[in-house]
Amino acid sequence: MYLTSRCKKLFISFLLISMGFGCSSSQKKILKAPSEHPVLLISFDGFRYDYFSKKNTPNFDQFAAEGIKANGLIPVFPTKTFPNHYSIATGLYPENSGLVGNTMYDPEFEEWYRIRDREAVENKKWYKGEPIWNTVENQGLRAGTLFWVGSEAAIQNRQPTYWKRYDGSISGTARIDTVVKWLGYPDEKRVDFATLYFADVDGAGHRYGLQSDSLTAAISRADSLLGYLRTQLQQQNLWGNINILIVSDHGMTPLAEDKIIALESIVDTAKVKLITTGPVAMMEPNDGQVETVYNQLKKNEKYYRVYKKENLPERYHLKNNRRVPSIIVVADLGYMIMKEQYRKSFVESLPSAMHGFDNNQKAMQGIFMAQGPAFKKNFKVPSFENIHIYELMAHLLNLKPSPNDGSLQSVNVMLKRQ
Repeated sequence: MYLTSRCKKLFISFLLISMGFGCSSSQKKILKAPSEHPVLLISFDGFRYDYFSKKNTPNFDQFAAEGIKANGLIPVFPTKTFPNHYSIATGLYPENSGLVGNTMYDPEFEEWYRIRDREAVENKKWYKGEPIWNTVENQGLRAGTLFWVGSEAAIQNRQPTYWKRYDGSISGTARIDTVVKWLGYPDEKRVDFATLYFADVDGAGHRYGLQSDSLTAAISRADSLLGYLRTQLQQQNLWGNINILIVSDHGMTPLAEDKIIALESIVDTAKVKLITTGPVAMMEPNDGQVETVYNQLKKNEKYYRVYKKENLPERYHLKNNRRVPSIIVVADLGYMIMKEQYRKSFVESLPSAMHGFDNNQKAMQGIFMAQGPAFKKNFKVPSFENIHIYELMAHLLNLKPSPNDGSLQSVNVMLKRQ
């Protein structure tokens, strides 16, 4: 009798378990046959819904003609990188995912989470829900992430079969080469789900602005990367067999020096603990000061809206989490909230554009495109919330989704009839 490599591994695992040995609980799983059509999830960070009009993008255009293009992708609030990437991965709104901002303070942990704090980013305690790579691994398939928010932490004591810590110095083509290698492995090693992440467009938008040559050059580089991906997959006879989803986490809007809201001119900042500033200011007043601070902010409500935590709009899906403090101030589009002491340095190094604003603003919408055996061709869909993508990916891989806030019914119009 001849056994495949995967069968041999299963047989050996069975013998080890029978004898009382085996892998650690974080590694145990029963492998099943690889998915017929793997899923590749690609993020172009900060790619606004209308950037395609700024530059010829032949590869994006061809991709859309062969598949699906949405009018926009609606981010979760706040419209920041970490909350949105993790909501795409889990199908959860921030109040349920645990990531209520790029910067957070947890009063129970008495600890801060900041996106450049490697210890926090890699600590599983900050992340709720089940990311798609865990759904994949828990149900007998393999995942590889390069890169994605949350994949560097052992959420549920599990990580993808292949993953790497974020390293911005790795070129776009090298990232693609790595993921194509994972997708092209023999069955006993091949991934069924993979991610790619590119930050170039976001960085150019922030630094140089929406009307800059630098941004259009970054858009062109993103288009070239998509063309390179197509070529590499074609060479491995993989193109056309993979369901590919292209997303971005948020849009972008211009800033101006005269649109800065100085907190000290409104409220006594000595009476509050500031968690975040910028498009959204989150603050925890000192004991007994909630009403005083709120009333001061409400009295001067201009170019922003102030809320007590319990009165946050339901559509933000944010208030039911202990990491959201008592008072939240949401700036109007293009305005920035900060302490006066930071105004000078902010203006001197003024970012040309920003995101983080109300997710009802069209300028905050990103992109969604998809192509592959499961999708209709040359088909446009209206803008939809990014929380539905988790259910879509689970469906594409024939997996049972973990409980989440999305629904397949919200996006199944883009799928071919089975």
